Amino acid sequence: MSNVLPQSEKKAARRRMFAHFLLIGSIAFGAGACVAILSIVPAFLSVKIARAALDASQRDHAQGSVSEDQSAAVRAQGLITALQPIANASSSPTEALSLALAQKPAGLSITAITYTGGAKGTLALTGTADRREAVSAFRDGLEKTGRFSKVEVPVAAILGTQEGKFTITLSGI
Repeated sequence: MSNVLPQSEKKAARRRMFAHFLLIGSIAFGAGACVAILSIVPAFLSVKIARAALDASQRDHAQGSVSEDQSAAVRAQGLITALQPIANASSSPTEALSLALAQKPAGLSITAITYTGGAKGTLALTGTADRREAVSAFRDGLEKTGRFSKVEVPVAAILGTQEGKFTITLSGI
């Protein structure tokens, strides 16, 4: 079969096909660009948000470092005030304290130590234990040393009803 279209019609048909091809190509390219932009927007927004949060954090940190220093100074002053009786005590509780801490079993942590001076000084050890048997073992170890005239532990701490919290009072330091 031969092409029966005249030459002018063939050129017009080719131009229409080329225009059609350009139109479809442009639409496809535009759609691809839209998809690319839509896929980049969330990443761009997350970077912007993270940068804004970082800037705010740095501003807060600059302001917060002063308040952190102040709180550290207040805490240090509180520790100095709390430890002043130990430093000024006529009978040094450091031996008793080191002996008591040497008896501490594993699974038990001391969170606070309170010393009361006087003729018969007392030492209160406050802390937490993983299990109640550790508190019992600590009490037994302190009694066996013979250094303390009285070792007092609340019954609730031995029974384990205080969620592992305990206070042991040592008298006769």
